[in-house]
Amino acid sequence: MAIPDYKLSSVLCGHSMDVRCVATTKEFCILSASRDRTAKLWHPEGVKDFVNVVTYKGHSNFVSCVCWLPPCEAFPEGLVITGSNDNTILGYNLQDGVVQINLKGHENAVCSVSPGHDFGVLISSSWDNTARVWNLNTPQMSPVILKGHEAAVWAALELRNGTLATASADKTIKLWRKDGALLSTLTGHTDCVRGLTVASEDSFLSCSNDASIRLWTNRGECLNTYYGHTNYIYSISMNPGIPQGFVSCGEDGAVRVWAAGDCVRSLRLPAHSVWSLTCLDNGDIVTGSSDGLVRVFTKDPARYADETMLKQFEEEVQKMQAASQQEIGGFKLSELPGPEALLEPGKSDGQTKLVRRGENVKCYSWSNAENTWNEIGDVMGANPPSEGKTMYQGKEYDFVFSVDIKDGAPPIKLPFNKTEDPWVAAQAFIHKNDLPQVYLEQVANFIITNAKLDSLPATSNGFADPFTGESRYVPGATAPAGLPPPSAADPFTGAGAYTTASAAGAADKPLVPHDAYIRFDQANLKAIHDKLKEFNSKVGDGLNAFTDEQIENIVKLGELNCKFNTETVNLLKKMLEWPKEILFPVLDITRLAVRNKEINGQIFDTSYGPNFVKYLLTLLTPGNLAANQMLAMRVLVNAFSDLPGEMLVLAARESVTHALICLAQLNNNAQVAATSLLLNLSVALAQQIDNVELAECIIVLLNKITDKEAYFRGLVALGTILAESPNKLVIQTKIVSNTQLQNRLKKDSSTFDPDFKKISICSLQILKML
Repeated sequence: MAIPDYKLSSVLCGHSMDVRCVATTKEFCILSASRDRTAKLWHPEGVKDFVNVVTYKGHSNFVSCVCWLPPCEAFPEGLVITGSNDNTILGYNLQDGVVQINLKGHENAVCSVSPGHDFGVLISSSWDNTARVWNLNTPQMSPVILKGHEAAVWAALELRNGTLATASADKTIKLWRKDGALLSTLTGHTDCVRGLTVASEDSFLSCSNDASIRLWTNRGECLNTYYGHTNYIYSISMNPGIPQGFVSCGEDGAVRVWAAGDCVRSLRLPAHSVWSLTCLDNGDIVTGSSDGLVRVFTKDPARYADETMLKQFEEEVQKMQAASQQEIGGFKLSELPGPEALLEPGKSDGQTKLVRRGENVKCYSWSNAENTWNEIGDVMGANPPSEGKTMYQGKEYDFVFSVDIKDGAPPIKLPFNKTEDPWVAAQAFIHKNDLPQVYLEQVANFIITNAKLDSLPATSNGFADPFTGESRYVPGATAPAGLPPPSAADPFTGAGAYTTASAAGAADKPLVPHDAYIRFDQANLKAIHDKLKEFNSKVGDGLNAFTDEQIENIVKLGELNCKFNTETVNLLKKMLEWPKEILFPVLDITRLAVRNKEINGQIFDTSYGPNFVKYLLTLLTPGNLAANQMLAMRVLVNAFSDLPGEMLVLAARESVTHALICLAQLNNNAQVAATSLLLNLSVALAQQIDNVELAECIIVLLNKITDKEAYFRGLVALGTILAESPNKLVIQTKIVSNTQLQNRLKKDSSTFDPDFKKISICSLQILKML
C-alpha cells in the first residue's frame, strides 16, 4: 500500500486560546471548541478553504468538547452540542447559534460529548467520575448515570453492538448496558485513558497517557497494542481515506497516521499540544491545538496549501523542534509535561513540578491547604551563572542567604538581587514560606545589612497582592480612608501596622467600638495595567478585546479623583465578563474604582448592581481561585465608600455572612479581606436589632483565623457590635459559650504579644464588656 503523503491544506484562525476539541458535521463542515469559551462552525469554501460562519456563545468557562447531534424528533434540524468547564452542556441551532437546551447535572467539567445510535440520545462524560446518557426527545426525564470510575471520565461513546464504553483517569475502560448496569472493567493501560473511537462493527480503539493505543473487541478482549507517540496521546479517530486506517495526536505535538496497525506517517505541528483531531469523509485530517488554531491536512495534491504557506509552516515546525531541544535545568523542553500535568493533585505539601507553557517553563508548588498548584515562577536555562552570581532554582542572584527561622529546622534560602527592593523581597520570602507577617521588618533589615546596600528604599508595610515578580504590589504607608494617619498609630494598616510600636499609645484610646468604614486603597496601577494588557490578548471573540487606549482609561478609574466618562465604566463592566481564570486584575481595578462616588453609583445602580453583587458572591464559593475570592471581598469592602454600594452590600448581608462562613483554607490576604468586610458590616449594623447573625459569623471566623492582622480586625468587628447592639445580652452569651474564643480572649488579654500588642488590648476591652 502506498504511504499517504499528508501536507497542510488550510489553517483556520479565529479562536484566541487553545482549541480543545474538533468534530465534523454534515457537508464537510468543521466544529471547534476552545478555551476562549466559544465554539465555531467552519463551512467549506472553494477547493480547500473554510470560513467561520457561526460562533456559539453561552458558556461561562472553557468549552472543552463539541459534537454534532443528528436530527431527531425534538430537534428536526439537529443540534451543535458543547460541554464546558462550567459543568453544563448546551445545544445550539446549527445555523444561527441560538441555545435550544441547557443540560445540568454534572458536578465538574464536562470533557466529552458524543451522539448515541438512537436519534436524540447524547452521551457525556465528566471530571465528576461519571458519564451520563441523555434522551433529548424527553428532556424532562433524568439521564442514566454511569457511575463506577474512581477518577475523571475523559471519554464515553456507544459501540456498534449498543454497549456503552467509558475511558477514565483511573487507567481503566468500563463497558456498560444502556440501563447503566456495569458489564466489565478493562485493564491494560498504565496511565490515564484519554480517548475512544469505534474501529469496526465489533471493535474499538483507546489511547492513553501511557503513549500507547490499544485495539479491543466489543466484549473487552485486547487484540493489539500500538506504539509510536513519545508522550501523552489525547485523541484518536478513524480515517475513512485509508483502509483500516486511523490517526492520533498528543502532547508530543505530532499527528500520527496509522494503517493496518503500523504508523506510516508522522506530521509535526508548530504547537506543543495537539489536543484533538477528527477526519472528514474525504480522509482529510482536522486538528485543534494549544496555539489556538484549527488545521486541515490532506493527501490530495489538489488541496495542498500554496508553496508560501507550506514553507512558512515548515519553518514554524523547525523553530518549535529547535526550541524543544533546549535544556531547562538538565531536562529537554520536549520532555517536560504540559499544563495537563497540573490536573493531577500533588502527593505532598510543597512538592514542585516543572511544566512547559509555550516556549517557557514554569515551576509550580503543591499546597495541601489550598488543594491546588501555585505558580512559583519562571525557570531559566541551565547555563552556568555569571561571574559573581549564584544560581538558585534556575535563576541568577547576587546573594542567596540561609535564614534560620526555627531551632532544629533547616535554614530557608532567601535569594536577592541588588536591583530589588529589599522590602519587596522580604514580603515575597514571607509569603512563599508562610511566615508570620510580623517578620517583615526583621527580614528586610537582614537583607539590607547582609547585602550591604548603599541606600535604603522606603519601608513598605502591608501585604502582597496576586501579581508576582517585578509587578508585585508594593503597598505604601498611607492609611486607609476612614482611619487615622500613620502618625496616630493606625491600628489596621499604615506605618505602624506590623511594628511593636504600633500600639504604644493605643491603650489610652479604646479600639472598640469602631465608628468608620475602612477600605483598601493601596495599589500598583502599573502592575494592574500590564496584567490587563497580557490577559486582553487571551480573551476570545466571544468576549470583548480592548484597545490599548481603552485599557489605559479603565486603569485610570483606579485613581481616586479620576476624570472619566460613562463609556469607560461600561467598558469595565464588559471586562468583568472575562473568564474567572484571568479575572483578578479586573476585580482589583474595580475595587479601586468604586471608591469614587460617581463610579460607585454606576456600578451599584439598580440595573447592574444587584446582579454584580450576586456575581461577587459566586466568586466566594469553595473551589474558586484564591485571588478572586480575596479581591471579591475587597470590592465588597470598598463598596461602602458611597451609599449605593453600601446599601446593596447591606441588602445582601445574609448571603455575605453565609459565604464567609463557608470559606475554608483562606490565605493571610483573604483572611484580612474577610474580617475587613465583617468590620464594615459591624459599623453599619452595630445598633440594628438584626445583627445577631453577623455576630455569630464573626465568632465562627475568629476561630478559623490565623493571621494576626485579620484576627485583630475580627476582634474590632466583634467588639463594635458587642458595645452597641440592642442584643448585647444574646451576643455576650454566644461569646461566653464559645469555649475556644473565650479561652483565646483570656490568653491574649493576659499575655501581651510584643509584636502585636493591639490584639491584647482589644481582647481585654471585649472581656470587660462581658
